[in-house]
Amino acid sequence: MKPSLKKIAVVSPIFSDKVSGGSEKLIFQFVELLASEFEITVLTTRSLDYITWKNSISIQGKNFFQEASNSAKPILIEERKSSLGGKYTVLQFTVEKQRNIDKFNKLSKKILEEPSLQNKENVQYWLEEQGPYVPELIQFIESRRSEFDVFFFVSYLYYPLVFGTPLVAEKSIVIPTFHDEAPAYLPVYKEVLTDQSSYSFNTPEELEVFQNILGFKPSTYSITGMNLDLSRYTDITKSNVLERSKISGSNTILSKDKEQVRTKAVSKKEVSPTSEKAPFLLYVGRVDQGKGFLEMAEWFAEWKKNTELPHKLKIVGKIASKIPNRILENQNIEFLGFVEEQIKLDLLESCVCLINSSPLESFSIVLMEAWLKGKPVLVNGKSDVLKGHCLRSNGGLFYSDQKSFFATVDYILNHPDESMILGKNGKKYVELNFNPDTVKEKLLRLIEKTIQKKYVGL
Repeated sequence: MKPSLKKIAVVSPIFSDKVSGGSEKLIFQFVELLASEFEITVLTTRSLDYITWKNSISIQGKNFFQEASNSAKPILIEERKSSLGGKYTVLQFTVEKQRNIDKFNKLSKKILEEPSLQNKENVQYWLEEQGPYVPELIQFIESRRSEFDVFFFVSYLYYPLVFGTPLVAEKSIVIPTFHDEAPAYLPVYKEVLTDQSSYSFNTPEELEVFQNILGFKPSTYSITGMNLDLSRYTDITKSNVLERSKISGSNTILSKDKEQVRTKAVSKKEVSPTSEKAPFLLYVGRVDQGKGFLEMAEWFAEWKKNTELPHKLKIVGKIASKIPNRILENQNIEFLGFVEEQIKLDLLESCVCLINSSPLESFSIVLMEAWLKGKPVLVNGKSDVLKGHCLRSNGGLFYSDQKSFFATVDYILNHPDESMILGKNGKKYVELNFNPDTVKEKLLRLIEKTIQKKYVGL
């Protein structure tokens, strides 16, 4: 170990390369990137499920953190090697109560819609129900704060950040993944997210939302984004999607998750003889109205009624809210459920265009993945983040209503040469701004500034 290595703690509700969430991927990549430069300890949970916070990581055959080896709430310890060089330690804390999502949603609705209920006691209860509830992780931070030079915290919504950050505010770097959404306006976040901390934002638009809601621009911050392993999108050999999964023409949901099997019409739909050759637009993400999905799907179905173009819409992702049968049974919309990572990359390579309909994003990994495949994108213009990516890159178009959705889809499909240029522009944008070297340099500067704070009296 180099004598100059500093000690960093990274606090994240979930830490795994096996989950699909954007903030989880971001923090995992940051740790991999920094492991050769610092002595890193990750403080996380035994959960891989942000809906229930179930302790899905088994204790069987695992090593226990010595100080908690006899506890009824074991802490697992694991030493890992980074694929980019270096190593780091992961401590996995036991979540003390699972979340009932229906109960929590009702509680959220009540508290978020009624300011008189947003007192300290109610909000603390809301945060504990939000989870993941790991008071022992917070106790660890409090008792060990002098041992670390810097603490990273990710995802402003969750219990670990809210209760951990104030304990080490002056030496913390917060990655808020901030959105203009109802919880962001709760008074507790103005108390937790202060100018004592440093901040890493994904985009200029996220910083602007943060500043507008919380009322200040941080003294120490970086617009970092996320590093992508560019080789994953250029070195792989494209697999034969039809041979591997039959997904090009099938409406069968591939995931075994019972939440996705909402109608027999989806799993039993016949495959038309020509569907395998039909060009398609692609949506990748949670199938949820919070992601603007239903509105987009309805507009696509309406667009198909008024065009002779053969294009279909393929959907990759978990169905997280009720979708009308008229969409599920539409012959031009194919629900694929969860697919393997390689199949997702194949679909991105084969599609004509990626659609991201979400009005709330702090970065959008799949947008970058589509661009790395040289594809144009079409995004919801209500998302300043997505719109900003498109404007800075000149790599895609955005829509704001049904009329502009129709117009932008028509333009992309009827102007293949221009669409190819959009895709190439997007690829250059990602390669320039979100390559590992660029992101690592930004993180190193931010860490150094955070450490230096104590020497300049900030």
